[in-house]
Amino acid sequence: MTDIPRSDLHVHTKYLKCANETMEVSDIIRECERIGVTSLGITDHLNYVESLDLHLAIRKDIEALEPNLDIYFGAELNFTGMDEGFVLTPENKEQYGFQFAIAGIHGTYLEEYDLKQIVDIQHRHHLKVCNDPIVDVLVHPYWFPRREFSKKDWPWFDSMQAVPESYTRELGQAAKETGTAIEINAFANLASEHYSDRYKKEYMDYLSILAEEGVCFTTGSDAHNIGHLAGIEVVWKAAEQLGLSADRMWQPPCEPLIKGKRSRAE
Repeated sequence: MTDIPRSDLHVHTKYLKCANETMEVSDIIRECERIGVTSLGITDHLNYVESLDLHLAIRKDIEALEPNLDIYFGAELNFTGMDEGFVLTPENKEQYGFQFAIAGIHGTYLEEYDLKQIVDIQHRHHLKVCNDPIVDVLVHPYWFPRREFSKKDWPWFDSMQAVPESYTRELGQAAKETGTAIEINAFANLASEHYSDRYKKEYMDYLSILAEEGVCFTTGSDAHNIGHLAGIEVVWKAAEQLGLSADRMWQPPCEPLIKGKRSRAE
């Protein structure tokens, strides 16, 4: 068993209305401490300039705590449109005090079903994430919103066999060259009820190819309710199965916004 950091660097709160009312910052911390998380990243969505001020309430809640674990203040970015950029800029990142940014593609950008185009668009945006200096982590590659497929009456994306190995290796090379970490995600991928065991095995094979390319990874529950936080244990186990060492696990390269009591005691 490898000695990887017990981190969860992808957690949502109630403030942006994506997570439910159980996701109070204080309750998140309490549950993470129970599970054994040692470093936590609060990363609510930042899709619109108008939502920037909502993140200030999250930061205020974090700063009011005296937790046992380290807490970082981040944001999850979505593209403002196909082949477009992100709301976060170096200026507002500094102004609001965001310590790191995770980002990914959150839809297909298609109106007609075409599996090859779906995969091609995903891959193109994954590379775009890696090449954007504002982003530290590519989140949940090949996650898809179930409701988009259901609404359009499309067959569900249920096999990683649709992703060419050449795409996976190209992404691994881009991530390594740019220093972008790739997330191992619980509820978007490995712990999702929408995916079969077969799919999850294929996804582990996908991650193993990325590991062969020498990328660094992060671990994230992507929790949107308090019960999802325990899903981080699935991700820790996956990182161990991949044989990742601690030096292959990315952490924010700064002091935590709030340093936990355990860290202060060391």
